[in-house]
Amino acid sequence: MLKSRGLALNLSKTTILNTEDAEKNFLISKNIELDLFADIEPEHELRKEIEEFLEQQFKEHFKNKMPKYWDKVTKRYITAFSRLKSLKILQDLPSIYRDHSGLRPNLLFYLANLGYSETSSKTILIILNELRVFDDLSIVQVVHLLTNWEIPRTSNAMKFLEDAEKAIKNLTTVQKKPSGFYALLWFKAKYSSQEYLLHFIKKYDNLWKADAFLRRQATAILSRLLSMNSEVPHTLLTEQIASGAVGTVSVANQIAFFELADKLEPRMDMYLFPTKKQRIYPLGKFLVLCSALNSEKIRQSNSVAKKISEHIHDPYYRHWIVEQYGIKL
Repeated sequence: MLKSRGLALNLSKTTILNTEDAEKNFLISKNIELDLFADIEPEHELRKEIEEFLEQQFKEHFKNKMPKYWDKVTKRYITAFSRLKSLKILQDLPSIYRDHSGLRPNLLFYLANLGYSETSSKTILIILNELRVFDDLSIVQVVHLLTNWEIPRTSNAMKFLEDAEKAIKNLTTVQKKPSGFYALLWFKAKYSSQEYLLHFIKKYDNLWKADAFLRRQATAILSRLLSMNSEVPHTLLTEQIASGAVGTVSVANQIAFFELADKLEPRMDMYLFPTKKQRIYPLGKFLVLCSALNSEKIRQSNSVAKKISEHIHDPYYRHWIVEQYGIKL
C-alpha cells in the first residue's frame, strides 16, 4: 500500500508490533492511567491518596526499564508529582538525576516548581556534589535553577548558598571551561554583595576578557556595581567601551546610556514591568533594572519604586535594591 503511493519503509529502522508488544513498549495502560491526573492541582481534596497511588505506581514503573517508551512515561510521572508539588520522589531524586541524564530537565523543572525549602536545598547539594567535572551543561542548568529560586535571607538559607557556591566552584575550578566560569559568575551575580562580586570580576579578568561570550556577561554584571562608592566599576566599564569587542561595546554603551537617562522609556518600562506579572523575575532582567536604577532621576521616581514593589518579590533582589539604591520597598 505504501509503495503504491511512492513510499517505502526503511526496514532497518522499522519495527512492526503486535498488540501485546505495542502495549508493552508504549505502556498504553500507564498513559491512560496518567491521563486521569493530567489536570490535578495541589488543592485537590484527595491529594494525599493520589500522591500515595502515584508513588506506588512510580516505584513499580522503575523496576522495568526495558519498554522503548519508558523514559517518556517516567517524565509524565515527574510532571504529575511536579503539578501536585509532591515531595514523594525528592529522596530518590539525586540518584535518578545521576543515573538518567535524559530525565534531568524534567527533574529540574520539578524542583523549580517545588521551590526552595530546606529539603529541596539538600537535594540540590547532593546533586552538585555528585556531578562529574566534565558535565558542564548540568552545572549551568542547576545554577539556572538556583537563580530562579526565591531563596530567603535566613541563616539556614545563607549556609545553603555558601555550600552551593563552594560545590560549583570546586567543579568549575577543575573543569577550567568558559561554561563553568559562566555558571559561577551568574550565581554570584545574584547572591554576592557588590564588594565580593567586584573582587571576583577583578580577580578573574584575564579569564573573562579572553572569551567574547564571558566578556559580555561580565560587562552586563557591572550594572550591579556602578552604585558603589568606588571608581573601579566605572573604570572597568570604560575599558569595555574602548575594547573594540563588538558585542561587549554595545552592552557597555547601553549601561552607560541608562545611567544618564532622565526617565524610563515606554518600551523599557513595559519590558521591566509587563502588564502580565512574571512568576519568576529573571536575573538578566534584574541586571537591566539595575542599569536603569543607576540613573539618579529614575531611582528617585515614586512610580518606579511602586512598580518594583509590585513586580519583584525575590528576597535577594529586593535586598540589593534597598541596599544599593536606597529605595524603600
